[in-house]
Amino acid sequence: MAKGWKRWAEIGLARGGSAGLALRGRRSDVAILAYHNIIPTGETLVGDQSLHIDQAVFAAQLDLVRRHADVVALSKIHLPPSGSRLRVAVTFDDAYRGTMTAGLAELDNRGLPATVFVPTGLMGGSGFWWDRLTSPGLPLEPTVRDHLLRTLQGDGDRAVSWAEETNRKLVELPDHAKPVTEQELLACNMPGLSLGAHTVTHANLPTLSENAVRGELAESKQWLQSRTDRYVDWLAYPYGYHDDAVVRVAAEVFSGALRVDGGLFSRKADTNPHRVPRINVPRGLSLDGLLLRLSGLIT
Repeated sequence: MAKGWKRWAEIGLARGGSAGLALRGRRSDVAILAYHNIIPTGETLVGDQSLHIDQAVFAAQLDLVRRHADVVALSKIHLPPSGSRLRVAVTFDDAYRGTMTAGLAELDNRGLPATVFVPTGLMGGSGFWWDRLTSPGLPLEPTVRDHLLRTLQGDGDRAVSWAEETNRKLVELPDHAKPVTEQELLACNMPGLSLGAHTVTHANLPTLSENAVRGELAESKQWLQSRTDRYVDWLAYPYGYHDDAVVRVAAEVFSGALRVDGGLFSRKADTNPHRVPRINVPRGLSLDGLLLRLSGLIT
C-alpha cells in the first residue's frame, strides 16, 4: 500500500507541473546520475537486483534526461553553465560488462558522454560478492551484508572464503553481471567515455587504516593513468562509504570524489570537491521518480 501511494504521489508531482517549474530554476545545478549495471536486452536479471537495470529502461531514462536537461562530461561540472537548462552527468560504478556493452551502446547512439569508475584489481573476475551471494529473487540478508561490509571490510576474497566456510551457495553469474577484463575496458572506443578510479579491491574504506586507504587510492589512480588517456581525476567511493579521514586522503590523491547519494550538486552549496553528491538510480525507479529527482523535489 505504501509503495502505491508513493507512486501516485510521484505521478501527481511529476505530471502536475511542479517538476517542470523546479527544473527551470536549476540552471546552475548539476545532476550526477549514479548507475551500476545495464542488462542487455534478452539477458537474465541476477545478483543484487537494485543495481541491475534493463537496457530498454535505461534507454527510456536517457531520453527523459535529454528532454529536460543537457548531458555533459563529468570533467565539466565545475564550469559555469553555458545554457539555461539543468546539466546532467552520467556515471557508472564497477565497470560491469553489461554497462560497457549495452549501457555504452545506448549512450553512443545518442552521442552522450559518460564516466565509468573502475575497481582496478577486480577486472576479469568471476563477479562481485554482493551479486554472487544473493539468491535469485531475494535480497541479501541485512545481517549478512553488514558482516561482510564491516567485519570483512567489503573485501571480495574474504567474502567468498566466508561463504565457502559457511557452506553458503555462490551464484554463477552470466557474463553481463561480471566486471570487464582489462583488455575489454581498454579496447572500448566510445567517444566521450572517461574512466575514473573506484579503488583496487572495492574495500569499505572507513574500515581500513590510513595507509591502506592511501594505497587503494594511489594504486588505482596509477593503474589507470599508466594504461589509458581516458583517465579523469575523480574517485567514486566504494559503496558510497567515506568519513573525514578517508576524505582527507582522497583530497591528497584526487581532484574530486563522489558519493553515491545526496541529490543534486550545487556549485554554490556543495563546496567540498571530495564529497560531491550524486543521484542514485536503482532498478524500479519510475520515469516520474527520476524526473522528480532531477528537479530536486525528491532526493
